[in-house]
Amino acid sequence: MDALRAAVDALPVFVMLVDAHHRILFANRAAAQELGVQPEALRGQHCPQAVHGCDGPVPGCPLEEAVTRGEAVVREVFDPARKRWVHSAVYPTGVRTQGGVPVFLHTVLDATAEVEARRRLAHRYEVERTLREIVEVSLLPISLSEQLRLVLDALLTLPGIRVERKGAIFLAQGDRLVLTAHQDLPEELCQACREVPLGKCLCGRAAATGEVQFASDLDARHEIRYPGIVPHGHYCLPIKHGGTVVGVLNLYVHAGYAHDPEEAALLEMLAAVVSKVIAHGKAEAEVAQSHRRIQEVLAQTVTALASAVEQRDPYTAGHQRRVAELACAIARELGLPADRIQGLRLAALVHDVGKLAVPAEILSKPGRLGALEFELVKGHPERGWELLKDVDFPWPVAEIVREHHERLDGSGYPQGLKGEEILLEARILAVADVVEAMASHRPYREALGLEKALAEIETGKGRLYDPRVVDGCLRLFRDRGFSWPA
Repeated sequence: MDALRAAVDALPVFVMLVDAHHRILFANRAAAQELGVQPEALRGQHCPQAVHGCDGPVPGCPLEEAVTRGEAVVREVFDPARKRWVHSAVYPTGVRTQGGVPVFLHTVLDATAEVEARRRLAHRYEVERTLREIVEVSLLPISLSEQLRLVLDALLTLPGIRVERKGAIFLAQGDRLVLTAHQDLPEELCQACREVPLGKCLCGRAAATGEVQFASDLDARHEIRYPGIVPHGHYCLPIKHGGTVVGVLNLYVHAGYAHDPEEAALLEMLAAVVSKVIAHGKAEAEVAQSHRRIQEVLAQTVTALASAVEQRDPYTAGHQRRVAELACAIARELGLPADRIQGLRLAALVHDVGKLAVPAEILSKPGRLGALEFELVKGHPERGWELLKDVDFPWPVAEIVREHHERLDGSGYPQGLKGEEILLEARILAVADVVEAMASHRPYREALGLEKALAEIETGKGRLYDPRVVDGCLRLFRDRGFSWPA
């Protein structure tokens, strides 16, 4: 027995035997040293009083549960008196006191380091999750200001940092900062800080110096104020890209906040990630602007080509524009995306550009065309393709122009394509071209009228013309009241 007692006394773990009434029957040397008494002094003491200084069981005491359940209970408990976490375990021994009261083995092991390690690991996971969210936001097809608003929300909801749930992101523009995203800021402040000159207030100083500005209260650096401003402090972190300050991340802290170097380092790292979002967003905006400029130039070129065709063939003046309007309306009816509709529009505006290679006297001939003349006219889709094929359109404009006289059964020209071999945009253009041409006046005949034009595509549905395209066109005129502008 003495050897067993010596072994238990040698353990660095807090060990006691207690009965079901919380009476201490034995305490090893580690337990006594922890409590600052001799082991014998603990024998017979009421455990809550001796260990915790209270008369009754402490909340979460594992002994209470072990007594009730009759089985071992292991729990992680925070000890407020010693400001530490412990593993507290109670095991039934199967032994009873002389009075018949069950005896339990109670062990306590300091778990503070383990709990802190888990806390740090969990915080690191949350930081990494936030970083992933920020990266995903940068890929969303939304404006940079919307991206920064989502980024700010992710930063302010990050567990483990003590900043308040409000803040702002400013972008640098010339000699000033422009408020671009904010959360939970009063309107007076948003107005006062809509534009902040570099070097003014904490945000301006952060941008001008490229250094973090921290304030625990409204000190002299806080130059922008308004009536009723509530005392507070700030982390103003410069957002840098390639050594240049591109913005400032402004986070709020409560008045009297103590600066935390570890937290500040984390916030600086997050600001560096935000810089990547800003750089990516600006690059995307520049690409989009360049793309818009290219599209504008292409559209102007297409318009010029369309005008050239119409000047040589006055009887079809406006035909290409009207065909484009109908073709785009059909495409929207079929649910095509806006980008494909834009390509279709440009193709429709120049679908007859190949007629530039046809003699003007043939195009304006009032009677029926001879066989040779008709063959020359039939060559205009191929001539159009040759004119357009080397233009770097972001859509298959040249191919759409080449195929707009193809028919589902292979009876069209110039390639005799069938069914799905024909681009959908070309199938839409074919229907729009036939309807507009039949409904309008031509040198060799009077206008046949809209109803005959619709009857033509209805008769050819599934044989000459795509059924979905025909149905979409019929719905436009008969159900949706489509008409060309005067």
